[in-house]
This record gives sequence, structure tokens and C-alpha cells, in this order.
Amino acid sequence: METVSDDQRFTEIYREHFGAIEAYVAKRSDPTRTADVVADVFLTAWRRFPDLPRTAPLPWLYGVARRTLANDRRSQQRQLKLAELLVDQRPAADYGPHPDDVIAELDLVKAFDLLSANDQEVLRLALWEELSISESGKALGCSAASARVRLFRARKRLRTLLAKISSSQTISGGDRARKEAHA
Repeated sequence: METVSDDQRFTEIYREHFGAIEAYVAKRSDPTRTADVVADVFLTAWRRFPDLPRTAPLPWLYGVARRTLANDRRSQQRQLKLAELLVDQRPAADYGPHPDDVIAELDLVKAFDLLSANDQEVLRLALWEELSISESGKALGCSAASARVRLFRARKRLRTLLAKISSSQTISGGDRARKEAHA
């Protein structure tokens, strides 16, 4: 009588039950995980070969597959929670203001600095201190009508200067350097 080695017996069990275990796992898991889970089932069967029933090993393999699937789900959930935790702990991307906004702000500062002291003051009272026209007039020592006219003219001059500065920014660096050298 010929005895079958453990390797041969395991190979027979693998060939006979692989399809059933694969179908069982495929119905219960993510398709991308099926091959790994099936491999783990048969790895467990190999490691615990002495526990594998000699007759009707399929129910035992289903039990191993059920537990392997549960372990795989827990592992996937832990990985997902870890990824979420890492995303939550990642510092928010703060790239600061857009370069165009910085340039516009610098242009505004340049234009404001070119205004007369009186124009700067009327704009500061209206915009920074948020005073009404009549309050600005009182602060400037003039009527509300005069304050309104001063504010209107200061804004107009600021817009004009800002337009000149902004248009000079569109000249390329080399052209601007040559223009300034000839001025």
C-alpha cells in the first residue's frame, strides 16, 4: 500500500477546493483582495496541516476563509482609519496670497505714497477710520460738501496713479530697465 506524503495530500486538497474557496471569498470581498485572501487561507491550511480533517476538508477551509476575511476587513478598516488620521493631522496648505494679489497691493501702496498728504488723509479717514462724509468734514475742518469733493478727487487721483503704476508693471523687466536708464 502506497502512502501519500503531506505535500501530495495538500496539493490534492488545494487543486480540489481552490475554486470553491476562491468563489466563497470573491462573493464576500473586494475583487482586488480575493487573491490575497485565498492565498492566506491556503497558507493557514499549510501551517495548520495537522489540524486539517482527513475527510471533508472543505468545511474546515470555509471556516478558515471566514476568519481570514474578517481579519482582512479589520486590517483594511485600520488602514483607512490611519489614512484619515494622517489626513486630519496634515497641516492645512497655506500658500499665502496669490502673487497677483500681492502685486496689486504693492501697486496700491506705491500709488498711495505718491498722493499728497491731504489726499492721503481724506482717504485714511474714509477708508481706514470708516468715518462718514460729515464726520470726515469735521475732522478735516471743512463742510460735509467739501469733504465729499476732496474724497472724490483723492479717489480719482489714486485710480489714475494706480493705472499708471499697473501699466508700467506690464513692461518686461529688461524693457523697464532700459526705459528707466534713458529717463
